[in-house]
Parts: sequence; C-alpha cells; structure tokens
Amino acid sequence: MNDGTRLTSRDREYLRGIFVLRGNREPVGPSRLAHLLEVSRVAVLEKMRRLEAMGYGDYVHRRGLLLNEVGIDAVQEDVRRHHMMEKYLQDTFGMGSTEACRESSAMDPFVSENLMRNISTFLGSELSCECGCCIDDKYEPEDLYDCHWFKRQFGV
Repeated sequence: MNDGTRLTSRDREYLRGIFVLRGNREPVGPSRLAHLLEVSRVAVLEKMRRLEAMGYGDYVHRRGLLLNEVGIDAVQEDVRRHHMMEKYLQDTFGMGSTEACRESSAMDPFVSENLMRNISTFLGSELSCECGCCIDDKYEPEDLYDCHWFKRQFGV
C-alpha cells in the first residue's frame, strides 16, 4: 500500500519505463530497465525496491518488479495528464505538437489536480492527441509505441 510518500518525477519515469516493458503483465528485471533508461542496474534495483515499498508493485526475487493496480494507475494518470496538458497548450496557444509535448513534459509534475480538472472541463470530452492516444482510455504498453512522448522518452 502507498505509504504516503509522493512520487518524484524520476519515480514516475521508472514506472513508465517498467510499464512500456510490459511490467503490467510480467516482472521487469533491473538489467532490462537499466538498459532502457541508460542508468546503472544498481540504481534501478534501488528504485524498484523504493517503488515496491511505496506500494506501486511487487518485486519478484530474480525476476524484477511487477506493477500492481496502483502502479498501473499511476502510469495511466501520467499519460492522461501529459496528453491533456499537451492538447490544452495546442488549443489555447496554437503550439505545434512537438512544442506542446516539450512544454507539457516540463509542466506535468507541477500542475495541480485542480488545474487539471479545469483543463478537462475546458477541453470537454472525447479528446485525443495527435499521436492518436485517446486521453480517457486505459492503455496497454503497445498502445503507447506510437505515442510521440513515449518515443522521445524511451525510443520505443
């Protein structure tokens, strides 16, 4: 169970990396994630233990971290927030998709839930972004392989 510790931006990046490696279905080992994120295996193992302690997954000895519903939901929320903010920047300020993606990435961790509710109300329902990700859908890892944000982060 989540111990109340807030996820950092780096924690969220690790969760997204685990997810894109299908960590919602099978444990993702530290070596695979280290390769994807271009960091050390030791750093990944420490982060996986932290994420497990915070209640976002279960570490399976000699196999890696398997995301639980809390971890999957955190990734789903990150994807939704990013695409919603990106769409808002495009619609409100006329930014192109690349610029809006870059700005959204910089802002995502700092945007309050209250502002996101207001943006959601402003944008209305049935939204999608230019990469085709529907903002309100649940995602599987392969759904995000065409997402420009995930491509930029992970080269998938």
